[in-house]
Amino acid sequence: MARRALLIGSATGGLTGVARDIESMGELLDGRGFEIRELTGANATRAGILDGYEKLIADCASPDTAFVYYSGHGGIVRPLATDAATPAGDIPRDLQFIVPTDIEASTPADFLGILDTELAVLLARLLERTENAVVMLDCCHAAHMARDPQLRPRALPRLSYLDLADNLERRRKAGLQVDLLPALGNRGVRLVACAPEQSAYEYPNRDGVTAGIFTEAFRAALSEAGTAPVTWSTLMRRIRDRTLTLAPEQRPEVEGNSARLLFEVETAERTDAVPIAWVAGTRASIPGAALLGIGAGDRFAVMPAGAVRVDDATTIAVATVAAARGAAAEAILEFRPGHAAVPIGAQAHPLSAAARRRPVASGGTGPFAERLRAALAAAPTLRPAGPDDGVLLADVEFTGDAAVIRDAAGPLTRPVPADDAGIGQLVTMLGRLARSATLRELAPAPDEVLDEEFGVEWGRVVDGAAVPMTPSGALVHAGDAVYVRLRNDSDRRLYFFVFDLGVSGVIDLLTQDDPSGLRIDPGREYVLGARDGVLEGSAVSWPAAVPAGAARPEALLVLVTAARQELAVLQQEGITDAGSAKRFEEIRRDGSALERALADIVLGGEREVARARGRPVVRYAAQRVEFLLSPLPRPTPEVATFLVDERPERSIRLLGARDAAPATPVAIRLRELVVHRNRAWGGSDIRVDALIVTGGGDGDVPVYRAGTARFGNVRDGDRLPLDNLLVYHGPAVGYLDLAWWVSRDRTASRALGDLLAERLNAAEFTAAAAQLAGLAVAAPQAAAAVAAVGAAAIVVNTAYRLLSEAVGDSIGIYRTSFLAGEDFGIGRHPRDGLLRAQDFSYSYEIVGVG
Repeated sequence: MARRALLIGSATGGLTGVARDIESMGELLDGRGFEIRELTGANATRAGILDGYEKLIADCASPDTAFVYYSGHGGIVRPLATDAATPAGDIPRDLQFIVPTDIEASTPADFLGILDTELAVLLARLLERTENAVVMLDCCHAAHMARDPQLRPRALPRLSYLDLADNLERRRKAGLQVDLLPALGNRGVRLVACAPEQSAYEYPNRDGVTAGIFTEAFRAALSEAGTAPVTWSTLMRRIRDRTLTLAPEQRPEVEGNSARLLFEVETAERTDAVPIAWVAGTRASIPGAALLGIGAGDRFAVMPAGAVRVDDATTIAVATVAAARGAAAEAILEFRPGHAAVPIGAQAHPLSAAARRRPVASGGTGPFAERLRAALAAAPTLRPAGPDDGVLLADVEFTGDAAVIRDAAGPLTRPVPADDAGIGQLVTMLGRLARSATLRELAPAPDEVLDEEFGVEWGRVVDGAAVPMTPSGALVHAGDAVYVRLRNDSDRRLYFFVFDLGVSGVIDLLTQDDPSGLRIDPGREYVLGARDGVLEGSAVSWPAAVPAGAARPEALLVLVTAARQELAVLQQEGITDAGSAKRFEEIRRDGSALERALADIVLGGEREVARARGRPVVRYAAQRVEFLLSPLPRPTPEVATFLVDERPERSIRLLGARDAAPATPVAIRLRELVVHRNRAWGGSDIRVDALIVTGGGDGDVPVYRAGTARFGNVRDGDRLPLDNLLVYHGPAVGYLDLAWWVSRDRTASRALGDLLAERLNAAEFTAAAAQLAGLAVAAPQAAAAVAAVGAAAIVVNTAYRLLSEAVGDSIGIYRTSFLAGEDFGIGRHPRDGLLRAQDFSYSYEIVGVG
């Protein structure tokens, strides 16, 4: 039985961690007996990747093991609102793809990315050769910025429109075996870095080497697993824990047959028992401890081989974990009468688990730092970080007679005085962060999963209307009004709880009016943020205790249960009086597994693992909405609409790096414009208006240029004589925004530049910038980005209104924006051919002239 691994690394679009990923995966899999086949650089082109995959398929046969790994960018093209259904009547779907190293050579007729359908067909063909196939993709398709400026998304932030659907159809006609896809089902195993709407990131690891977060977490988890019989679902839990700590907005998943043992087709029987090896005397070792989440203080009943549950009559010993270092845990045995050794094949069944304690770095010196570390060691959910802790909850930084809690994005607290009261404040704040981090990982056990269907939608409220947002990666601004729509799609009554996991770690129950669960009957819905049938939303605010600076992750956790539950305990921060002590005692004694789990998150300490006989099982589901909260107000919105809008996702525009780089002189030319059908204006005269906006003006006033070209008696199919129309020649500073309109020309209508010069004035920009003045010192880059986006919106909105007044209806055919880090988009767009927007096709170029 052979083991083969195809490792594909495509370092495009500024990624710097791919080489490290391929090297570390090669070393890891080589140690497990895999024959390594690497495709990088010039070998990781579309043709090279497909050829390498074909050779892997040809070489494999049952019962061989095949592992396919990809590190690089992913991409997605979503259908425009103007895209029609397919000839078969199907609604156009999002097209996802991976990005080979020759992606830039794509043309509209020959797209060189590898589409998700092609990858699925390749896997289906591989599974025909051997059932033991695993695919791992460390990339993503949705590009969002993260809280940590060192995290780089593994998705292309923009995609020039190429007709991928036509490419896919041509490949189907050329023999792509899409008929294999229905049979793919649950066969094989697929490890993905995140959900389709999320971003995956690379980061500088503890050694300062840039690598994929998902790949690093996989490498660490697989190393911890050693030779233990571990399933892919168990491995993914450990990978997910490490990933969420670094990037809460990235949630890896395992798809397919996750119950299989690693690199095997055999599936594991579900059991909570783990192997235990007797060392000598009262010492024992539990392999794979870190992977299984076993920590110091956990207690196990050692049972004979074959035992399916804990039975006092046959218990050999009780094992208490003394330390969990590396891959194994060291346990101390308390033998029951008549036993003095652990027989071969015995297993450890969990009795209780100590609270997971999150590591906190505190590298200061002196009495205050020592007292803080002692307080961390005594806290039930915290501990001082050790040399082997690669992923930290936070770092406490000492500055003179004060301390500040920090993470990679900056300070999380204002300075806390270096005294006993200050230590209490720090431990309280860190405890909140620990509880929030643990709650983000909450998931039901297999026998607690709620099967009933329900829906969760969230978004902003704008002028009384709902504007839905994605469940991950959205950028929300302080002052935004948001809503949450909860829907029961099942045929039984369900109970909903909505918690806000705040920037500072504070946990709020948003359904406070129904603390034991918001009841929603079958087929009904409830909207948080609606009152008396009017959608108002609830305003989002930035916590006063957290310094205003970079945008930070916040989350909504929606818990759905099949019965009423007492979950409001999550809002508490421990036992505060006799009443709360009694309530926690009742929950831990009589509560459901979910109630006890949430109480344990609050209190820490030891929790019972084995479910008492007769205690009811309450099924539940946990759904998260992950977003970034900015302390800055929302910039002025654009009201103009465009047939094609290729601007990057909002978080890229608002949180992406805006380096203080020198101005780049550019020239922008509209090369071609074809009017396929002049149906709106019936062969009349047409005007084309182009608007360019960039930074670099005095104060907060942007630099803009507008150009107008006029054409007479335009008929269907006419290619307008643009003669490489020059629409801008000058410096690009910070950003470069473009907008094109096509309108019916009217007699004596004035050029767009003249209209703007008359109506647009600096006062509008000054007013828009005034709201940022208080935050510009604390977050200068963020404030500058919001000001730039808002300023561009003012110019575009004004241009749209003026055109509407001058010539009537105008068609916005194109809108885009480039940042300095993208070299201001220098090049031809599209690279070849024309960009189609309904009745128009066009191309333009941006040329560096320095």
